Amino acid sequence: MSDNKQPEEEGYRFFPDHILTEINIGLFLFYLCCILAIILPVEVGQKANPLVTPEHIKPEWYFYPMYKWIKMTPEVVGLFFPMFVIAIFIFWPLVDSLIIKLTGSKVLPTIIGVIGMVIVTSLMIMEAVPH
Repeated sequence: MSDNKQPEEEGYRFFPDHILTEINIGLFLFYLCCILAIILPVEVGQKANPLVTPEHIKPEWYFYPMYKWIKMTPEVVGLFFPMFVIAIFIFWPLVDSLIIKLTGSKVLPTIIGVIGMVIVTSLMIMEAVPH
């Protein structure tokens, strides 16, 4: 009778050997970053004065179209039209099929989307370019 026992493989186990090594290295690097942040704090610019508002505050670039829209239109239109547009984005699959059903054209929803993107891009460029 032969013994079918296979010898156990010696080696480096993933758990707990590898995991614990990675955790130790990660904790050491985190500790090192914290110490460096305490010793050498980063200063980006002047300290902010909470009592003085900057002369012109501009939003981040991805809010430029909405910012320009609000500046260009009356208050009610500037506030409620974006909600309407967001609702159209949310329900676009239904709106898309409704447009196709009413007009019979599969190209019209694409044309509407392209026109919308041209408007958004135009508003973004108009706000980004300094006057």
